[in-house]
Amino acid sequence: MRSGDKFLLTVLLMLLVACSGRTSEERRAYATWQAEQYPWAFYPITEESKNELCQALELPTDDALCQTGTEIMHKDVVEKVQELFPVDVTSYTEVEAKLGDFPHSIEESKQPNGNLVGLWHVYRLTEYEGACIYFQIDLNDNQTIEKISSTGLGTAPGPTRCGPP
Repeated sequence: MRSGDKFLLTVLLMLLVACSGRTSEERRAYATWQAEQYPWAFYPITEESKNELCQALELPTDDALCQTGTEIMHKDVVEKVQELFPVDVTSYTEVEAKLGDFPHSIEESKQPNGNLVGLWHVYRLTEYEGACIYFQIDLNDNQTIEKISSTGLGTAPGPTRCGPP
């Protein structure tokens, strides 16, 4: 490779790096914005939320979720819920019996002709308003939990409320 080509390649690489990266101030501002929009992805739940969940889920005091001073994130709550309510064998009645006192609502997805194609029971189990846990119901029996998912930190905005307005 000729020295002129090397120089040109070096300049192009430097321009590419300079144009593609954000400044550290821009990265900090974006991280701050994300933490404000999605606090459940960055901050642990409160001791009060932990206590309410431990009681509702009837967890033993030695469960990690119930330990005072232990940082528990929304994702940890989702994992615990998925563990306690296995899909394809848990009925929604079981979920409602344990979690019915938490704010929740029903979301339906229908085709233009009115046919129901999706049914979710959506719960807010912590203090974070937008941190929702979705229990998708099997439409074949309208009772069995088919899937459990949650609000995540992604490119699409999540809901701002879980449960009734």
